[in-house]
Amino acid sequence: MKRLWDSIHLPNFIKRSQFGAVHLFLFIISIVSVIFALALNLLLGIIWLGIVAIVLSLTVQNIKSTTQSMEAYLSDLTYRIGRTEQEALIDMPLGIILLDDQQHVDWVNPYLQSYLGKEEVIGMPLAELDGQFEAEMKKEAEGEPLQTINWLGRTFSILIQENLHVIYLLDVTASADIKRDFDDHRLVGGLISVDNYEEVTDGLSESETSKLRTYVTSELSDWALDNDFYLRRLSPVSYIAFGYQTSLKSAEDGKFGVVKKIREATAQQNSPLTLSMGISYGEEDINELIHLAQTNLDLALGRGGDQVVVKAENAPARFYGGTTNPMEKRTRVRARVISQTIAELMDQSDRIMVVGHSTPDLDAVGAALGIWRFAQTRNKPAFVIVDEDHVYSDIKLLLTELRRNESEDSTPGRTIKESLIDESQALKLADDRTLLVLVDHAKASLSGAPKLLEELSHRIVVIDHHRLAEQGLEEKPLLSYIEPYASSTSELITELLQYQNQSDAPITKIEATAMLGGIQVDTKNFTLRTGSRTFDAASYLRANGADSNLIQSFMKEKFSDFKARTHLINMAEIEHHSAIVTGENDEVYSGLITAQAADELLQISGVDASFVITKRQDGRVGISARSTGTRNVQTVMEALGGGGHLSNAATQMTDVTTDEAREQLVQAIAEQAENEE
Repeated sequence: MKRLWDSIHLPNFIKRSQFGAVHLFLFIISIVSVIFALALNLLLGIIWLGIVAIVLSLTVQNIKSTTQSMEAYLSDLTYRIGRTEQEALIDMPLGIILLDDQQHVDWVNPYLQSYLGKEEVIGMPLAELDGQFEAEMKKEAEGEPLQTINWLGRTFSILIQENLHVIYLLDVTASADIKRDFDDHRLVGGLISVDNYEEVTDGLSESETSKLRTYVTSELSDWALDNDFYLRRLSPVSYIAFGYQTSLKSAEDGKFGVVKKIREATAQQNSPLTLSMGISYGEEDINELIHLAQTNLDLALGRGGDQVVVKAENAPARFYGGTTNPMEKRTRVRARVISQTIAELMDQSDRIMVVGHSTPDLDAVGAALGIWRFAQTRNKPAFVIVDEDHVYSDIKLLLTELRRNESEDSTPGRTIKESLIDESQALKLADDRTLLVLVDHAKASLSGAPKLLEELSHRIVVIDHHRLAEQGLEEKPLLSYIEPYASSTSELITELLQYQNQSDAPITKIEATAMLGGIQVDTKNFTLRTGSRTFDAASYLRANGADSNLIQSFMKEKFSDFKARTHLINMAEIEHHSAIVTGENDEVYSGLITAQAADELLQISGVDASFVITKRQDGRVGISARSTGTRNVQTVMEALGGGGHLSNAATQMTDVTTDEAREQLVQAIAEQAENEE
């Protein structure tokens, strides 16, 4: 039966067991019906046999005919599909490169060959065909998503099948051009401010002021015209600008040279004006665009002015300029207004918490004591937060001296002895009516009380003299008094104190000494970053009993620290007016010794900047950077994740050795020099 069944030319799907069983069942039923008919009546059986034979014969013929038609159709369809596949492979608008195991070109389809022209590429190494292909192949192997590649003057969407050694290239030049045109014409907004217009023009005649104003407007207008910006003056000190991404690219290629040009030209006229710009992009809403531009301008001003900040909402900021020492342009009027504002904020609070940066120096602690005294003048309890387990010897000596001063009043927050607490104690005291004052820092990552900062993020006052960093605090402070022109935070707070009535809570000798010590430390005994206001503050503190001898006793160091600092200095290498020290990777140095070594290296003739790289106690590598003011070490440290001041900055790096940190430092110095050219 199986042979008979197989001999019948039926389609394979009919010969399957399911269909075969059905046909066999029908055949058996037919035979049984014939036998039954014969048994009933011979004549009827013969007639029925004939009918069954005819029906079976016609059925078989019909199946054969259907099978032949189907086989013909399938054969034709298979041929057409195969031919279409071949033609598609050859003629479809998709470039195909077939490689061998050695990454040589085995074959390209005619469509791609039409781009190559008569160039023969068979047998050519992939790297020779286009070096970018090799890089893309490596990205694919590393699991990085591939998008587009520019080749042969076209833009291709690329897909790589590494296991088959095949590269597919889809020409998306038209859509890429549309996207590029769209991106190039996205709106850019800018706000421009003349930083020190009032100070410079204060002593000028009306005609000289008008001439200076006209010069600045003329230079800005020429710059805007050259870079396809629309510029409009809003006031004598502010301008607004609009342009496209192409305008921004042109301005960035020129490194916003108009800022330097105006500064140098006006300086030659003894009327040194500086500009700050905040440039924003990437926003569809024009109101959001200008709001972001204002934020960027605030950042530029907070970093000392004389610079440009370019930033989108979710992109890192790009800085231009800011390579010169900022000129002192804060006024006593501003200091008085800030003092009154802080007093009002304190009056609205139940208690005041003051904290400096982690591992505080004399400036941070001195400034904190100044704010503590400020709170006493407002009759408000205040607390100074210090982690005494992580302070240097000078701060330990200062805290010991503070605790020697006995007072009849032992109320916490009213006497300094009872007001020195750690973060855990501060967290227990803090509530919604507590004001937190950050001194000598404006970054959450540097705070000496990070948990308290998070707890009181909605009630913060910041007083600092370092340039404002891009990544500062998560929430905007109630008041931010950041003056990069000041020598120290202690100087700023000394000025603020003078506008408060101290008749019932006068500043004490030890507090004045600590604040003067902070000024001395940050100015290197009045040799760096000093202005007339610095000496005014120092004079006020001396008049209130500040003791220089006591400061010197605080600054005394251990002999082992002296030897460690001398050892670092002995390892200094002088390159291009920079002194670089690379400490041993298995030797830990304190941050104070590292900073002191960087300070002393500036005393070497011909050294404009110093960088000391050492291993820290926490396993990270720290870099202390100093300059005489002619070099901007802040931008170098920012490139490595740190920050600080133009002439005093630092950073901490993770997962690197001291030698690796040195390589990154040298690269950052080279990039800064290239940007300043």
